[in-house]
Amino acid sequence: SVLSSGINAEYGETYAMDEDGEGYRWEGNYDKTWELIKETDGGLVDLTTNHAMREKRRLVQERLTNVKLGVMRHVFLLIDQSANMDDIDLKPTRFICVKKLCEKFIMEFYDQNPISQIGVITVKNGKGQKLSDLSSNINKHVSNIQSLTGCEGQFSLYNGLELAHKGLSNMPSYASREIVVVAGSLTSVDPQPMDEILANMVQSNIRVSVIGLSASVQIFNRVALATKGSYQVMLDEVHLQELLRSHCVPPAATPAMEPSLVKMGFPPHSTDGVLSLCQCHVEDKAKAELTTFGFSCPTCGSRYCEVPIECKTCSLTLVCAPHLARSYHHLFPLASFVETSANELIDDSMVCEGCDGIFTDQTHVYRCDSCNSYFCYTCDMFIHDMLHHCPGCESRPPVR
Repeated sequence: SVLSSGINAEYGETYAMDEDGEGYRWEGNYDKTWELIKETDGGLVDLTTNHAMREKRRLVQERLTNVKLGVMRHVFLLIDQSANMDDIDLKPTRFICVKKLCEKFIMEFYDQNPISQIGVITVKNGKGQKLSDLSSNINKHVSNIQSLTGCEGQFSLYNGLELAHKGLSNMPSYASREIVVVAGSLTSVDPQPMDEILANMVQSNIRVSVIGLSASVQIFNRVALATKGSYQVMLDEVHLQELLRSHCVPPAATPAMEPSLVKMGFPPHSTDGVLSLCQCHVEDKAKAELTTFGFSCPTCGSRYCEVPIECKTCSLTLVCAPHLARSYHHLFPLASFVETSANELIDDSMVCEGCDGIFTDQTHVYRCDSCNSYFCYTCDMFIHDMLHHCPGCESRPPVR
């Protein structure tokens, strides 16, 4: 049976066919995107006029503080591979665009969540297929997504969620369990109603978030609300990338998540001259080889070429100290800077504390309340996205 509900879309002139019948008008939205670019007095691109950049800063300002987060996450990325993904409202097609953005999402996800794990599931012909299991192997996930070809049949949300539920239900209770669905279909061909799978999701404390590529679909919204996830519909390719990036930030922990001490190992990277087989590539015969260097598990001595990873022999989580440090910044995020105008600066000769750039009358300036340092837009976003520490506060004591 086909389970789909009220589709909310505005059918108007934007979606009308051209008089010559050559196609839809919205298919040409990207033809003159250069007209949206504006320059500053110095001849540089004014980033603050870009909608995507303003949206990016808004997400920074809305980050939760003083909230318990689940920094250890187990996430399944569920990708729609039905025939609807061959549409060309995203260039060159929906599916190719989603593949490219999902690759970027996985790399950024591990950059911000190094002690978490992610898996990939695709759905086509009404069947779910596990592309890769939950792991911390970035290269494996990216290569599997790059190998995807062809979009066929109908999308089945039920079958995709059921497959993801089997992989997440046995995960430890102290870790966050999440599913991120990227769906381009307006219908879901399911073997039975969604009530049973929704009950299983709620019981297993699995959060389902959906990113739609078309109009709003009621069944997607229902699933997201029932599991305390989010449902958002993209506007364009840039907005889709920002929606995916928003899932890199850990969500607030639920009451069902039990705090627990987690045993971890810090393997040294050494070259001992003894040949051993890297456990990362045991299953891949083409890449399996004997090496004399790598990370050795402190418990069983198994060798790995990269961390973080879960030891296949003793199940010990192997990490490095920087991985824990990178996860720590989510718990205490840097406060957003206050936006001011360059005209309000006391000294006209003041420059950006980060790049030494000169402020002009049209420059958007951002001030740190702790040290009263001023930054340009580019440095402000770099500090909040990458550094997570104010350079002004680190170089001098804060103003009291």
